Amino acid sequence: MAKGRSLRQQRSPSHLSADRTQARIPRLQADMGCDQALKRIALECLRHLLANTPAICEGNEAEPVHQARVAIRRLRTALAIFSPLIRGRKWKAVSGDLKWLAGILGKARDLDVLALETLPALQSELRDASLAPAAAALSAARQDSRAACRVALASRRWTALPPGLLKGLARLPACRQPALPVLANQSLKRQRKTVCELQAESRHSIGQWHELRKQGKKLRYAAEFFTDLRLSRNDKRLLGKLQALQRRLGDYNDAIIGREWLLRHLAPEDMPERLEQILGRRIRLAEESLLSAEHRS
Repeated sequence: MAKGRSLRQQRSPSHLSADRTQARIPRLQADMGCDQALKRIALECLRHLLANTPAICEGNEAEPVHQARVAIRRLRTALAIFSPLIRGRKWKAVSGDLKWLAGILGKARDLDVLALETLPALQSELRDASLAPAAAALSAARQDSRAACRVALASRRWTALPPGLLKGLARLPACRQPALPVLANQSLKRQRKTVCELQAESRHSIGQWHELRKQGKKLRYAAEFFTDLRLSRNDKRLLGKLQALQRRLGDYNDAIIGREWLLRHLAPEDMPERLEQILGRRIRLAEESLLSAEHRS
């Protein structure tokens, strides 16, 4: 974990990050074809992913898992934006393989946040009561999740994925209609509408908050992809609002996952008396933060 920065605090992508393991914003031009734009975005996402997979196989750091997962989410968002260009069985296989790997990395990521942030914060609030049984169970679960990541990255399914993606990109037909700015505007408008409708719900279930988090990320990634097109003067403001929303939704998600995992894996005799009260309070505070942010926006 980076010193002085939580696992949920992320750097915004820049055009050329000095750290090759971080996401970069692809350089797009308004006069390029949609096929060229997709190639540029997808190749950047693939670069980002491949820059982090060796560290997942060789070590136990949290950041490479996080970065690889972000790379896959960004790539899946790009494929959804340009979906009219990539119809067919082979593209469906690529999308399915990305979803499969994202699921394995996602489980490892959730356990990393639980072990490195949620559990230490709970222990500091409990003071005298010990969470040692939970820490031991969590350590074993993290080892299993890392083993699953390594098995996935050694599989034929993974090793075939990058070549399959590259082959598909090389065979994309030229596409000048619609013009790239038109497609970008349509995509952002659609995604903004989805996010606004989810935010406008009078009451939110856990599932609705989760869906808002997913759709907010898709909107943020799309806005980042199209930064160079300068479609709106409010691009920076939009990205700032989305980043703030993602932080709040991340806090809520971490609180929910922490409570569910601890209740599922701790025996009643290992559950400190005040723990469930603290877990419930953390969820309420995270939800109140989300609701107050909605009223201000």
